[in-house]
Amino acid sequence: MQKLDVNSAVPLYEQLKMALRERLESQIFAPGERMPSEAELCDKYGVSRITVRRAVEELVEEGYLERRQGKGTFVAQSRSMVAVMSLDGSASEGFSDRYKSHQSSVIISKKEYPANSQERQWLKLDEEDTVLVLTRQILLDGKPWMIDRATYPAKRFPGMFDKIGNNTSTYEVMRRDYGVQMSKARRAVTLVYATNEQGKLLCCAPGTPLFKRFKAVYDEQDGPVHLSSTYVNAENVVLTVEQDSFLY
Repeated sequence: MQKLDVNSAVPLYEQLKMALRERLESQIFAPGERMPSEAELCDKYGVSRITVRRAVEELVEEGYLERRQGKGTFVAQSRSMVAVMSLDGSASEGFSDRYKSHQSSVIISKKEYPANSQERQWLKLDEEDTVLVLTRQILLDGKPWMIDRATYPAKRFPGMFDKIGNNTSTYEVMRRDYGVQMSKARRAVTLVYATNEQGKLLCCAPGTPLFKRFKAVYDEQDGPVHLSSTYVNAENVVLTVEQDSFLY
């Protein structure tokens, strides 16, 4: 039993908060783990529910813990800062360059098929045109982090699939081998729910909330270069908006 010191000048809730924070920082309670109930903490530390509640609430406010509606209190996950867009309107290489040195990619599939109506509209294709669709799993420090599904007009990038392997930068291939200079991008972020296949690739349960970012990239002549949809577990990221200079 880890009783607290009732004779200390430090309030009991503060003693409990420090004790829990020490266990959180040492990862005795691991990220994503469900915390013991109020009753269990009361029994373990010999304090009242009011004391436990205040200590836990302050740890939630400080970002150590998070409450999930109808499920309880959990150790906060370590979240990555992900740039949704740049206010200068420039095209970005992937969901975020911030963790590029920690990223790797694995090809899930390479397919070519007739463009559907949405792809024809976005990529300004004719009805008989085909598209190349590259699906990759993005790893962060070796752990599944993101799914990227990119679509390219086949007539603009003949033989592109032969140039792409695991960890290949498609932007570098487009620049080097096809002379394409990306100039701007349009983006939209929505909340979707993981399919069975997405759950397997992201190591989460089907139905888990995912952030989906759709992006259309254009060249210097405003010609469409490619489309992409990226999916990431919403619990693992914080979405940000970035700008190169201060705007009043």
